[in-house]
Amino acid sequence: MHIQLFVSLSLKKNNHMKMKLLTINCLTVLLLFLNVSCIKDKPFYPGERKPDIEETNDEDYTDLTQKLINTKKVISKVIKDTTFQVTEGVEATEIRYTNLEDKSMQLFILAIDLKLGNLTLKVATPFDQTAFTTQTVLDMAEMINTSENVVIGGINGDFYNISTLIPRGIVHKNGDIIKDTFSDNTDAPQQGLSFFGVLDDGKPYIGDKSEYEAMAGRLNEALGGGIVFLKDKNIITQSITNIDPRTAIGYTEDDIVYFLVADGRNPIYSNGLTYAELSIIMKAFDVKDAVNLDGGGSSTFMIKNPISKSLEVRNQPSDGADRAVANAWLVISSKNQ
Repeated sequence: MHIQLFVSLSLKKNNHMKMKLLTINCLTVLLLFLNVSCIKDKPFYPGERKPDIEETNDEDYTDLTQKLINTKKVISKVIKDTTFQVTEGVEATEIRYTNLEDKSMQLFILAIDLKLGNLTLKVATPFDQTAFTTQTVLDMAEMINTSENVVIGGINGDFYNISTLIPRGIVHKNGDIIKDTFSDNTDAPQQGLSFFGVLDDGKPYIGDKSEYEAMAGRLNEALGGGIVFLKDKNIITQSITNIDPRTAIGYTEDDIVYFLVADGRNPIYSNGLTYAELSIIMKAFDVKDAVNLDGGGSSTFMIKNPISKSLEVRNQPSDGADRAVANAWLVISSKNQ
């Protein structure tokens, strides 16, 4: 009698435990199913913003990236965008995206507010000398970087003859005229066409080489340039459709200067820009006038890292290393101004 009751209770207990285990297993499967369904409906991209721009709110992107998105002519998908203050009045933005042809692109932009009296644009020359030779942008910057005149950022400057190392355009530095002629550009029709400079009143100025003689006396800092692709906010259409790494400079009506570098010649990382794309980008930033500078393997984008406080090249030059170039444009923060 006792044995039979014990067996009966044991059987009931075992059956009850099996039912509990079965119930737990069913709940586990259900939760896993629901979890998988949720993940499928709402993808998660760890460590970066969701790249599908059509499903992301405006506030998820930097100001300059959103301006490019708004054109509907530049960006297909944003992969990553970052903006940070290098110093007061100078902001760097880096944008990684795919264009409308689904090709990879990487842009580097430095916005400089010249209304701040301590910020100036300066011409840099190799070894801080007047002789025509070459040096990397980083090395030129480090030669003149001091505690009183701090280099904040920079880009490569004018085109140059790769045999003689002579710049194609003019060179004004610290109010002195080093070169006041434009070299023959028969062999390079996109070069030696224009100039960018800083006037005696601190204002930026872009002019055609035909304007140089009339403006020469007012240029404190100036270097030659190539094609002027934006004038008075109007895009100047170009017949040249080459896709290349680009360096460009432009400014707004309220004296915000933009340094822009687009990496290229690397299909997986960044392809480069046409003049048409470059024009749309600068126009989206409300730039009034803009000019193309030396590009290709010369394109260099350098900043003072706000954390490490060291000067560093941020882009990936297409040569695989920083190229020595004829001159550069630097942003200087002066403590005594």
